[in-house]
Amino acid sequence: MKKYKLLILSILLLITCFLLGWYGDRLASTALIIHAPLILLILLGCFVALLVACIVAIIRHRAYINFFSIGVLCLLVILILKFPFRDTKVKYELDHYEADRLKIVDLIKDGQLTPDPLGNVDLPWGLRRVSASGQALVLQNDERGQVVAFWIFRGMLSGSILLVYSSGGEELIRASQEGPFITRIEQARDTWYYVETD
Repeated sequence: MKKYKLLILSILLLITCFLLGWYGDRLASTALIIHAPLILLILLGCFVALLVACIVAIIRHRAYINFFSIGVLCLLVILILKFPFRDTKVKYELDHYEADRLKIVDLIKDGQLTPDPLGNVDLPWGLRRVSASGQALVLQNDERGQVVAFWIFRGMLSGSILLVYSSGGEELIRASQEGPFITRIEQARDTWYYVETD
């Protein structure tokens, strides 16, 4: 087992980094954003320590099994640099949570969920997972249509990303916007839009 220790640690680091990449937006939307630099520094330290340990084990002890460990670490670098975590997760959740998000839109339309003065709606416990902050943002809910946003990433002061339901398309999103300036709108499907703000 000792022979495979570095390989196992490399695989665990790969899995940890993947999970942080996958859930990064949700974690950053909470108080953990304060700890993000420390977490990244620890992971970088682990990566460097493992890489050095693998090279030393190969040179000194002729433990060639550690070429696999170095391969896993190279895969980790490629994963971090090339894998589109946010886009992949948004597409997955668009399919997976669409029915729940439409249920929330209907509850808001019917007045069963009411927004606070800023337009935020605290989602019911069983539906909080559909928005990174556990809230939806109601931009419009009247006879002209509905615009309801679900947080993908909720920036502290700026730079938010939302998945927006709009019954009136992109024009209704732009017409109902009162908050941060929209830098990008991309239609995800029928009535769903991917929106970035500055």
